[in-house]
Amino acid sequence: LPGLPAGFEGKHFRRFSLTWRIAHFIFAVSLMILTLTGLPLFYPDAPWAVPLMTMLGGPQIAGVIHRVNAVIFASVFFWHLFYIGIKIGRDWKNFKIFGPNSLIPWIQDLKDIVAMFKWFFNKGPRPVFDRWTYWEKFDYWAPFWGMMIIGISGLMMWFPSLTASLFPGWVFNVAAIVHGEEAFLAAVFLFTVHFFNNHFRPDKFPQDITMFTGKVPLEIYRHEHRKEYDRLVASGELKKHLVDAPSGPMTRASRTLGATLITF
Repeated sequence: LPGLPAGFEGKHFRRFSLTWRIAHFIFAVSLMILTLTGLPLFYPDAPWAVPLMTMLGGPQIAGVIHRVNAVIFASVFFWHLFYIGIKIGRDWKNFKIFGPNSLIPWIQDLKDIVAMFKWFFNKGPRPVFDRWTYWEKFDYWAPFWGMMIIGISGLMMWFPSLTASLFPGWVFNVAAIVHGEEAFLAAVFLFTVHFFNNHFRPDKFPQDITMFTGKVPLEIYRHEHRKEYDRLVASGELKKHLVDAPSGPMTRASRTLGATLITF
């Protein structure tokens, strides 16, 4: 690629605001705690289950921790929906459901997938992406289905008297199985596919700290999201998104935090 425009060298692109970064951090930590407190119940006969449950203070304490973090997790999820709804409502005339700023998958995403696989096998050039890549959209929508299944089944077990007054007893067995299996699937997806997409693929390894600093070097953003970059340059709006590089302490703290969460 040719060099950046004059005056843009060393600049970063601001991708995520402080609000989104805090929400992501709370979301991630609460989910990890949910996994930590839920796995011993899912695998009670495993040799590590009893020591882990003992470390957590026993089933009752672990249950309280689990439910508190479930409320935190759900609160961030529904706050996000409310915020997005308000934001789209205020700018409804300019918002395009299948536009470049939307996370709704569309035909272009399917074309990008095909082009990406061709690139994998050296059958074509690497596709050029817009603001959101197809894997970012996939990461975004994956929790929605899990949230419904895990949330509803969890509430049924949290309030057994209400559940028993509405449904037959066998529903508890179904809820327990669905809750555990779907939660396990969500954890496996997040700790493999999501981690690979954002940290472990060759151009990101060993970690990507964009979600912690909110910033990405402009030359990297231009490479990864060239369509949005070109559109902002053409409209003269690129400068609105440019910021200075994160400070040394901020960068080191972000790398430490990211590495700690990945290791955990």
